[in-house]
Amino acid sequence: MELGQQTLSIVAVAAAAVAALSLVLNLLLARRLNRLRSPLRRRTSGPATAEQLAVTSDTLLNDVEQLAKAVELVRDEQSYAIQRIGLVRFDAFEDMGGKMSFAAAMLDGEGTGIVLSSINGRTDTRIYAKPVERGRSKHNLSEEESEAIRRALAGTTG
Repeated sequence: MELGQQTLSIVAVAAAAVAALSLVLNLLLARRLNRLRSPLRRRTSGPATAEQLAVTSDTLLNDVEQLAKAVELVRDEQSYAIQRIGLVRFDAFEDMGGKMSFAAAMLDGEGTGIVLSSINGRTDTRIYAKPVERGRSKHNLSEEESEAIRRALAGTTG
């Protein structure tokens, strides 16, 4: 299947954005994990005093609270990431086979995102993008676009 240059560009930009976000979140969580481990690595030359244990305990509790806040932030941000994808391939014209046309819905956790349609003809390919909010669009949708959205919301691609 050959995709148009514009479609490939859109997919590449979306993939790069998701990869960059994942990298940043991974680095933040690794940093938090190292902070949690650092008090455990500290060794004293004798038995720990009650005061040292209290300070370490307070530090650990503070770090756990910060980690919990970071996890909550990641969960909030993740709800806006593309999580659901639905794809429908079809023949746009009776005289052309191979199902070279497609509708692809890319939605976040709340069903908001875009549906892309590529209509492949003998001499050209046209690409359309329509916004989707909570599983619906203000624009008229083709049967294939509606089906792509339904599949994305259901968690099935094909």
